Amino acid sequence: MGAGLAPDRPGGASRGPARRTAAQTGPGGAKKIVAWLGSATQQLRRLVPRVAADLQVRVSVGTLRRLARRAGYSWKRTRRSLKARRDAVLFGFFQQEVQALHALEAAGALRVVYVDECRFSRLAPVPYAWQVRGQAPVALPAERGGGGHTVLGLWQAKAPGQPLTSYVLPGALTADLFVAALDEYSQALSGPTVLVLDNASVHRAACVQARHGVWAARGLRLQFLPAYCPELNLIEILWHRCKHYWLTPDDYRTEQTLRDKLDYLMPRVGTEYTVTFS
Repeated sequence: MGAGLAPDRPGGASRGPARRTAAQTGPGGAKKIVAWLGSATQQLRRLVPRVAADLQVRVSVGTLRRLARRAGYSWKRTRRSLKARRDAVLFGFFQQEVQALHALEAAGALRVVYVDECRFSRLAPVPYAWQVRGQAPVALPAERGGGGHTVLGLWQAKAPGQPLTSYVLPGALTADLFVAALDEYSQALSGPTVLVLDNASVHRAACVQARHGVWAARGLRLQFLPAYCPELNLIEILWHRCKHYWLTPDDYRTEQTLRDKLDYLMPRVGTEYTVTFS
């Protein structure tokens, strides 16, 4: 018998389900366990009593981990997705549209700039970090409510040097501030530029629409993406890098240290801080 197999002894008192390896759960046992894992399972421990009840065997959590790995599972982050809510046809169309814009950019016909705003607060999104073994975990702020900073970014993601124009603002971005930023940005353009952005209310406000003609005369055009398609706005990748890699736990100590790091980081995107696209 294989290691880990301990059947009930004849003539002896029953000791409950035998402890076995995943491969020894009987015909189809391993397949049943994999089916119970589904597309994602957080706690393998919850499967232990189900295996005992349905397959009449006892397995350890370690055995279930090995079985999951052999079946192609790995322990990794899940992620939020809006795919189920978007129009797949529109997504495909705009995906091709963005690719066409980048082809024109590569030919020198225009610039493609991704636009979005991101809030940075002391509610630090840093769940994992390398820390000294044996010492208490590093304590991060858990402050909600007021405070924080909003960064409005205009990022030429696929251009050499990945130039970023950024505005670090206290509080939230308003439509009037958005207009002021694009007015300033459009006055410095040296050629045709397409801004790729989502349908946030500040981007669609009446005061913004009233300036479209002025910006167009300066060579600036706004290309709005369909709803629920954040993957098409490459600046989302930049915000993720900022929050999860480039800001450190020490940067969240106070409002001022956070602001100081944002003021240091944003002008250095494309030089000290870069994103590599495959």
